[in-house]
Amino acid sequence: MQQRLTDLQPTISLCMIVKNEENWLQQCLDSIKELVSEMIIVDTGSTDKTKEIAKKNGAKVFDFTWNDDFAAARNFSISRATCDWILWIDADETISKKDHDIIKKLVEEAQFPLIVLEQRHYTNDTKKALFRKIDERYEQEGKGFAGYTPTLMTRLFKNKIGLQFEGVVHESLDTSMQKLGLKFVRTDIPIHHYQNMKEGAQMKIKNEKYDKLLEEKEKQEPKNIKNLHDLAITNLQKEDFKTAFSYFKKVYDLDADLLEPYLGMGLVWAKRRDYQRAIKFFLTALNKKTSRSIELSIPIAVVRETIVYNLALCYLKIGKRSQALQIFKDMVRLNSRFTPEIQKKMQQMGVSGTKPAS
Repeated sequence: MQQRLTDLQPTISLCMIVKNEENWLQQCLDSIKELVSEMIIVDTGSTDKTKEIAKKNGAKVFDFTWNDDFAAARNFSISRATCDWILWIDADETISKKDHDIIKKLVEEAQFPLIVLEQRHYTNDTKKALFRKIDERYEQEGKGFAGYTPTLMTRLFKNKIGLQFEGVVHESLDTSMQKLGLKFVRTDIPIHHYQNMKEGAQMKIKNEKYDKLLEEKEKQEPKNIKNLHDLAITNLQKEDFKTAFSYFKKVYDLDADLLEPYLGMGLVWAKRRDYQRAIKFFLTALNKKTSRSIELSIPIAVVRETIVYNLALCYLKIGKRSQALQIFKDMVRLNSRFTPEIQKKMQQMGVSGTKPAS
């Protein structure tokens, strides 16, 4: 593990919660132990060699009695951290050693107490929304996958500033960040996520567990917007469109100024191939002046961009080619994160020549 070289060099605590991760933990720790000065690993009931592997790598291992609350376990882990910064990560994730120096410089020069990283979910499903091909820099980390889908997450933050995780599942720092009025810096440094390499039966059990915890949370806190939105997204992914729509509607009823429920309800209608209704929801959202989003690490500009992209796709579906094409061209010029998908669509339309702004 990294040692403090000078009194000015910030140190980082790695904080993890694990259970039966003997097949993944060594890979994770190998990728990160040279970056951090301390490794805190909280075990929630492993029956394999997970704790043995952790101790062999010099980690401080703590037991935590599982109580169906991921946030509680995360908060226990960060309460044991003694370094200047905290990095939280899961056993099926890694950070490339080529990014270590960049991260060290970020925490050394940090203007804000939180740093957003890009979680890359590796997949062979090229039809997934936001699918990206693996760039040459991270070809080794790609492990032969066709590509990945990105998610922005606050994974690195200053210790002892009052931050706490919230959410029995899909736990995050967003609510705590908002209460404390903290600002963050967004980066494209990737955390490489290999969930799709795990066995299907294992993932099925995990997903069913997550769903149950979200539903229990709804009973306890029926007006928790983030939890309701997580339930909406979960059901949308399962293609239970009726249930997904009902949860997006609940979010809307609690806060009609948020854009996410309009995006979600629009996506439901688009999935049902009622593109005209989807367009109405997307246009309504784009006419709103709100500056807030449900998750602080996902800025409102990202939500708007997603709505615009899906609006263009719907225009294309109903034959409004010129409207779709204009949106696509504008997005590429503005260096949209959807540019790879847009360029592919434009090639299919027989259009080329639009390049991102330099």
